[in-house]
Amino acid sequence: YSMHSFKEYLVEQQDKPPEDRKKVKYIPHVEDHSFYRGHDGIAISAQHLEDFHDKLLGKNKSFHVSTKFDGAPSVVFGQHPENGQFFVSTKGAFNRTPKVALSHEDIDKHFGENPDLAKKMRYAFDHLPKIMPKKGGVYQGDLMYIKSDIKNKGKMYHFTPNTLTYSTPHNSEHGRAIRNSKLGIVVHTHYRGGNDLSSMTAVPLSDGHRDKFDKHPHVHNINPVIKINPSNYTPEEQKAFLNHMENARRTYSSMKPESMETIDGHGPNLRQHVNSMVRSGGVPSVDGYMDYLSERHKKDIDKLKTQTAKDRKIRSHAAELKHVSDHRQHFEKLLQTHGHLQNAKNILLDVVGKNSDFTHSINGKKSGPEGAVGIDGQGNMSKFVQRGKDGFAMMNLNNDKFKKKEKQKND
Repeated sequence: YSMHSFKEYLVEQQDKPPEDRKKVKYIPHVEDHSFYRGHDGIAISAQHLEDFHDKLLGKNKSFHVSTKFDGAPSVVFGQHPENGQFFVSTKGAFNRTPKVALSHEDIDKHFGENPDLAKKMRYAFDHLPKIMPKKGGVYQGDLMYIKSDIKNKGKMYHFTPNTLTYSTPHNSEHGRAIRNSKLGIVVHTHYRGGNDLSSMTAVPLSDGHRDKFDKHPHVHNINPVIKINPSNYTPEEQKAFLNHMENARRTYSSMKPESMETIDGHGPNLRQHVNSMVRSGGVPSVDGYMDYLSERHKKDIDKLKTQTAKDRKIRSHAAELKHVSDHRQHFEKLLQTHGHLQNAKNILLDVVGKNSDFTHSINGKKSGPEGAVGIDGQGNMSKFVQRGKDGFAMMNLNNDKFKKKEKQKND
């Protein structure tokens, strides 16, 4: 496979229907597409990284990138498509039995078991109608703070919705907005079509649609669209990015055409292995992946009651390990390509950090922003998050609040 196949696969990819993107539930890390979509996935990863690189140089208008904000909870709000009333919810709006609040009483009923969440939902219910576009609509955003969350220290305002602490000087544009506001939110998604919530489709909020929101001093409506300052992207950084991409190309071009078929179906497990390495600060590897599979199978087997079921599981586990062992070089090359793509991404995230209006820290230690989300013309989405040592993902996966946030998101 010569490396222009990065591009060849992309051309084919564009003729395929986009995946079901109805709800914003999970966006893959940019380097993880290959775990799920084979050659197409690697092409999407490479294209998104190159598009983001161009974007930071002030080129390429078609790739839409916004900063990922580390808010909690994720709030779904707007004009209910069935009754026209204003509502607030979490992602529970899309449950089979939707958790939708049209009043404070509804908020207590659906979210009362978590007093902090209920308090934030009441703020959202009281203040978000003040910025609703004239034509209504249904939106989703990350709640960044309510008034009582703001800490005022060292001529700066600070708030910590989840893992990251965001800080900004009193006299900055954000500082002035924070001073008068009751809550801060980053609206990132617009739901379209459908006569009920469950049949609506999520799309990133366009700049044009963002302008339709009303302005009100009580709501600090933070625009996540990335600011571009090409002078922040140094020639050394550009060279490092291009080297990592070239390494990814070389490794990928040494893979056999059938290698992606041998990896088919391993996507979720490979992603979990990568995340476990992010948690521990290790490096993904074939041996590490086999250890991860063994550990997982041991847990699965322990849950089973009958010896027959246990024996069947043991056999399927042995077959799975043999498959990985027999195709070791394919898994190795994929993980190497994945690593090079990740290194290229980390360069871009360093540049994004320099362009940010906020300074960021985790437990008092300086860090970059959470990352960014990009979407291409075909609707393929990627998240760009620092996964290396002391990066956002490592801190977040090891953060006690993380489990709580995941639960809130899924409630």
